[in-house]
Amino acid sequence: MKRGLGLSLKGCLRLGILLFVVLGAWAFFRSYFLLLAFILIICSVAASFGMLWSQRGRLQAQAVLPESRVGRNTGFDCGIHIQNHAGFAAFTADVTYLRSNLFTGYSEEVKEHVWVAPAAGGHIRYRMDSRFAGRVEVRITAFTVYDLFHIFCLRGCERKDAHVFVWPTFCDAGERDVRSVVEGFPEENELNRTGINFDPDYEIREYIPGDDLKSIHWKLSAKKDELMVRERLSAGHDKINILLPLSDDRQDNDRLMDSLYALCSLFLHQDYPIQLYWQGSGDGLQSLYIAHQGELDGAVGEILSVCGIHHRGEAQARMAAEYPGEQYVLVQTGVYQGAYIR
Repeated sequence: MKRGLGLSLKGCLRLGILLFVVLGAWAFFRSYFLLLAFILIICSVAASFGMLWSQRGRLQAQAVLPESRVGRNTGFDCGIHIQNHAGFAAFTADVTYLRSNLFTGYSEEVKEHVWVAPAAGGHIRYRMDSRFAGRVEVRITAFTVYDLFHIFCLRGCERKDAHVFVWPTFCDAGERDVRSVVEGFPEENELNRTGINFDPDYEIREYIPGDDLKSIHWKLSAKKDELMVRERLSAGHDKINILLPLSDDRQDNDRLMDSLYALCSLFLHQDYPIQLYWQGSGDGLQSLYIAHQGELDGAVGEILSVCGIHHRGEAQARMAAEYPGEQYVLVQTGVYQGAYIR
């Protein structure tokens, strides 16, 4: 939308009719009160324009969502706050915003007219129900502010969008054996050693939220004045391939994300590094190497940030075409369910 000052057609029409009536009455009655009213109307319109012009570049609409991620099937407050730094001037505003869940493909556009009070600003408040996992966004697509008389308007004012992740259901991996939850998973000495050759030494990297506190290198952290983590590159096991087969059913995808998060957490808890494959926005499979919980959270966030609606069975077909002969764990619905594809 083009930015700048403009005129409201309806407001100009109303002002024109009002001035025509006042001038006509004055011409007929020749009353000084009507002349004074005409002058006051002109002065009020000029003052209203001046107050709006003084706030150009300072008016802002900002979407408000929870700062941390939320769980499924929970309600949370959200809305839009319009800042008004003027101590005495009030405005009205038209706000058009798009509410969407990128993972499910849902979107809804809403337009509202808001009163923007002096100093306090304006507020749009509503409550959302997080029925499905995904990245929920509130994106302001249009924001126009009008003066008190709705004659002049500022188009394309500054706006800030917001997002929050609706996270899969968390299940504690605990001490369960991988072979009890993954059908056909081989014994330790039967694992196919394909993929990356791991260095048994340790590497030092910066701390990522979710890292085990036991792995923090305290002496080096004190020296560098920031948290550093000591991590074994091989994590003690061979890499495990995991394939996420998304479908065209939103509820199935929800359960698949629950299973994926629980299954990957279980592998990481038992020191298995993961090569995760899933369908992204492109034609081929996306892939990430995951060695700790922080990387898993990042991968889940990346999956939830694009549309997850795909044809059933497409992921398995692409895996067979792009990585022929690779063995992998196929994520299935239900907590800790999986199948080892030979």
